[in-house]
Amino acid sequence: MKNQNIFSSKNQKQLNLREDSITVKDTELLPVKISKRSQTDVDKKVIDPKYYNSFNFSKLSSVFTNTKMTIGITSANQQDGKTLVASNMAVSLARGYNQKTLLVDMNFTRPKLHKIFSTDLSPGIAEAIYFQKVRVLPTSIDNLYLMTAGNCKQLPPRISDTLVLRQILFALKNKFDFVIIDMSSILPVRDFPIHFINEIDGLISVIDAQKTKKGEFNKIFKHLDEDQFIGYVFNRVGEDT
Repeated sequence: MKNQNIFSSKNQKQLNLREDSITVKDTELLPVKISKRSQTDVDKKVIDPKYYNSFNFSKLSSVFTNTKMTIGITSANQQDGKTLVASNMAVSLARGYNQKTLLVDMNFTRPKLHKIFSTDLSPGIAEAIYFQKVRVLPTSIDNLYLMTAGNCKQLPPRISDTLVLRQILFALKNKFDFVIIDMSSILPVRDFPIHFINEIDGLISVIDAQKTKKGEFNKIFKHLDEDQFIGYVFNRVGEDT
């Protein structure tokens, strides 16, 4: 994640958010339980100052002031660096801006955050959807919390779970300043939880400057509206040059 262009977007007006998009009317707010068990180790190959200090939040801070947000991090293809970006963006918000930040793993096909933070896969968001019990884990990084994907093989999230996911995200947004969601890549689209997108305030797409092709990037707009993207991160800019 070198010389990245963070938050290049024409859609800053979208950040005057669709509050009704995740507002759950006439529904009791789900309680969010913060575990007493704290995670104490992180993968330093992923969580590293050279990554999280590279985020320039001058644009973000002017747009996000006094705004609670749920942000999905995705990419056109697998292995474009979205988990790296999601993790370090969350760390940067938590450490540099003292924002109470939750990092959520919604990559239901290839969850990784539990490995990066050296904790169990479950309970996580899959269990929260099925049992409507929301549990998050404090990390060793001040102001940063983690919600893993959970056992998605036995409890796969389905389109019929959209309403309960809305309730979960609404509860999390009420509890935290920022909810950063590590999602799967958009391609192949069969693995992307496209029916959950409207429950998130906006998407950031990671673009691998070394291998993402223009045709692949343009293809994502056949499946998603461009206005759903609030920004783009260019990863691996300047490497091997």
